[in-house]
Amino acid sequence: MIDVLGWIATAVVVGSFAIQDVRKLRMINMIGSMLWIAYGFLKQDNPIIFVNISIILMHTYWFIKNRK
Repeated sequence: MIDVLGWIATAVVVGSFAIQDVRKLRMINMIGSMLWIAYGFLKQDNPIIFVNISIILMHTYWFIKNRK
């Protein structure tokens, strides 16, 4: 079941790059990163957790910087 979560996270992240709207792309990519973080916790894999928290922080910074 944990591997299914990993595959869903993969699909969400890969699918996000097919989105033309940058705001939507970043939001969907953040959701994928959250799924990867859950996967990382279940697998007790700190590098996966770290990189995806970093990605979320970068997206958050972008959203704050590009507020409308």
